[in-house]
Amino acid sequence: MKTIIYILFLAASLFTNAQKKEKDYNIFYRGGDPNLKPIKYVLFDSTISYSKKKIDNNQLNFHIDGESFIHKKNQTIDTCSIDFLQKVKLENPADLQKEEYNYFKKKKKEFENSGHIKIPNSLPISSTHLYFKVFVLEKIKGNKVLKYEVDWIYSSF
Repeated sequence: MKTIIYILFLAASLFTNAQKKEKDYNIFYRGGDPNLKPIKYVLFDSTISYSKKKIDNNQLNFHIDGESFIHKKNQTIDTCSIDFLQKVKLENPADLQKEEYNYFKKKKKEFENSGHIKIPNSLPISSTHLYFKVFVLEKIKGNKVLKYEVDWIYSSF
């Protein structure tokens, strides 16, 4: 009986660890270790003037506080209870770029301290934001929340 429990536990742990995809990781520099992207949650509220949602070419575009996010067909949508909002930390979209820069500086310092070459100071900011995995949360009727996996595509500087 113990062996069956151990086998089930092992199978369950292997299954849960296999759920991470390659796009959930990034490598900052050649020779560096893959890092799991931090997850950021942004709340979309259609009643606020600086939040807009638009469908273009089978893509869902979110424009929230100067930031743009795109949800594509191949990305996930999950329905959660409203209680999910209390379990996660919601980010201010206007501060995401600053957080991205601080995260980049921290990882750069870790890379240099691990014995790798010194890297000249540079800005990680570009038109593509590869350092965070972002989800847009939208409240819907019936105390439910839709969780869209999105690509962060634009920042207002």
